[in-house]
Amino acid sequence: MRLIKKLSAGLLLSFGFLFLMVAASGVLDKEAEDRSSLILGGLALGIPPSVAGLWLLRGISQEAQKSTRDRLQATFFQLLKEGQGNLTVLRFAMETQLPGEAAKQFLDQKAKEFGATFDVDESGGIFYQFPLGDFDAKFLDGDGDSP
Repeated sequence: MRLIKKLSAGLLLSFGFLFLMVAASGVLDKEAEDRSSLILGGLALGIPPSVAGLWLLRGISQEAQKSTRDRLQATFFQLLKEGQGNLTVLRFAMETQLPGEAAKQFLDQKAKEFGATFDVDESGGIFYQFPLGDFDAKFLDGDGDSP
């Protein structure tokens, strides 16, 4: 479905661009007999498909952003569960294949959202420590059902 949307957007934009170029040529061609009809026709046939193509591209972009957000969120919660609330930027970046700075920004936002603290491990590495509360006792040991 996504491929069909991409192809449709490309065709609509190409078609629209072609007719917009016809309108532009009408503006530039001072010697054309019926300039106004050339310009109006090019605009009338060029604007609707161009707008439709841009609308499709916008939808594709929003779907991709939502998919990325959902993937990052799921990976974040899975790593928190595995690490019992402790998570490093490096581990998150490796699992999500994000650049280090993007991974740090994501974790900083989540730290503010969930009230995480920072701590230092034995080797001097900094990690986020997220408070899991009751989740610790019920789910990390495998005694409870997952939420």
